[in-house]
Order: sequence, then C-alpha cells, then structure tokens
Amino acid sequence: MSVGANIKKRRFELRMSQQELADAMGYSTRSTIAKIESGENDVSQKKLQKFAAALDTTVEALIAGYAAPSPTTAEAVPGGKRRSRGAVIILAGGKAGQNRQNVPTQFVNVHGKPILVYCMDAYQAHPSVDDIYVVCLKGWESIVRAYAEQYGITKLRGLIPGGASGTASLKNALDHIQGKYGVGDTILIQEATRPLVRPETISRLLQACSERGSATAGYSMREFVQFSTAEGKAQYIDRDTIVALQSPEAHKLSLLNEIYLKAAQQQHPLTESCLTMLMHALGYTVNFIESPIDNPKLVREEDIASFSALVRV
Repeated sequence: MSVGANIKKRRFELRMSQQELADAMGYSTRSTIAKIESGENDVSQKKLQKFAAALDTTVEALIAGYAAPSPTTAEAVPGGKRRSRGAVIILAGGKAGQNRQNVPTQFVNVHGKPILVYCMDAYQAHPSVDDIYVVCLKGWESIVRAYAEQYGITKLRGLIPGGASGTASLKNALDHIQGKYGVGDTILIQEATRPLVRPETISRLLQACSERGSATAGYSMREFVQFSTAEGKAQYIDRDTIVALQSPEAHKLSLLNEIYLKAAQQQHPLTESCLTMLMHALGYTVNFIESPIDNPKLVREEDIASFSALVRV
C-alpha cells in the first residue's frame, strides 16, 4: 500500500474524518488530505513525522503499512477528542423457506460454516467496527451464541428479537442499544443473507457516512434495456438512473433516532424491508455509494449454490 493509503487506513482505525485530520495537521480544508490519500500529492519526511504524531502511530508504520495499535474503547483520539464508535446490527430474524433446506437461510451451513458467521466474520475483522448485534430469529439465540464462541466472534454484544419487517426489527435493535452510544456514533445495518460484504465496502461506507451522515451501498443497473409497465404500457427507463439496493447501510445514531421519531409521529406502519426504503417514504435524502455486484441476497437454493462456489475459490 502507498503512504497515502496507509494514512487513510490509520485514519479509519481512529474514526477520524478528513477534516479532523486536516485540522490536526494545520490545513485549512480537507482537500489536501484527500489529495494525499489518493496519491495525487506526495508527503515530505517532515510532514510524514507530523502525520505520524497526529495519527498516534510511527513513520515506519505509515511507510510500511503494518498495523498500529488501535483504541478499542471510547477513549480520546489525538488532540483530546472522543473518538466515534462503530457498531453493526445484523438482521437475521427472517424465516423465509425458499431454500428447500427446512432451515432459515442465515443458518444454512456452507463449507462447514453457517452463512450468518460469514457475515459476522467481516465485521469481527474490520478495525472500525467495535460491536456486533444480531437481530435473531426466536428460538435460535443459543445457537448464535454457540456460533460466536466456536468461531471467535468476540465483538458480539447482544441478541435482539426480530420484528414483523426489517424496519420493525431495526426499531427493536435501536431500543436495545440506546444509552450505549453517542448521537455522533455510526450504526451499520447488514442483512445476514448478504454475507459477501467486502472490508473495503465497509470502509468506504463509513467514510461516506462520516461526511454526509448517512450512506447506503448500491450498484448501477447493468442490464441493457429497462422498461416499466406500471401504467399498462411499456415505458423506457434510462438504466443510468436506476440503483439496485445492496447491504450494508451506515447512519449516524442521531439520524436513526430522528427517522423513527418522525415515523412514530406520522403513525407510519414500518412495513419496509430496509431503512433506506423507510427514509425514502418519509422524505429523507438517500446517499448511495457504488458497491460490488457480487454480494447477492441469498434466498433460493440456487443462490446458496452460487455462494458455495464463490467461497470455495
């Protein structure tokens, strides 16, 4: 990795925004940090020493890219500010039976490991995620705890009952974590049945959320022609205007609280499957980041077969 990439990686580990690092370095705007992290601007040896001090690491670590110690509790980042925390809520409360295995998809075993664990593994390994919560299908709680012990998921902090929909399940989870996090902390939302989430997607999503307060992974439509028949006749839709929703999402806790307060005030029924759809229904701006297409939702038997082939490679 380049020096710029190592600076960005360390910044993510400390939950610092580009503007916070710019302030610590004495730059007036974050654009200089962005250019350094992208490789557009070089860093002198003198500046590299200052970057190391601002990022609580060493010059050697920024050059060579080896891991630097990272705080694991809500202590202060360099400069005395409390670092923000990151938690993920994994939605695993569904019981759809289209996989023909008489087991909910998230608990299907693929190459000796349940699908849910593949998902938890991604967040266990990511340095910017402190805590994992699982919205769990009733009756499977002891099994999930056993999974965590067996597969070394030490970040698991709680199991939460599911609701009638994705947004209702998320409401249960938010009620559960209230008081554990600050309003500026980031909450990721992950479908258990999209277990191929990449670490770089999580990092890019967290960065977008730190800048805009909210972000959702999605990908541009790749099919050649799209038509709508909603009004009884075929109407062409420009594929460049279509975004296919993915998972995860990332939102500041303050925004999540605001969304659910507005939903309660409007007596909204919380029937949406994901928060992004609820945000759209309530009139909130949705921010997308481009994500890989190779993290399909596992629903049917053939989806699981494809997933099995992908993780075997």
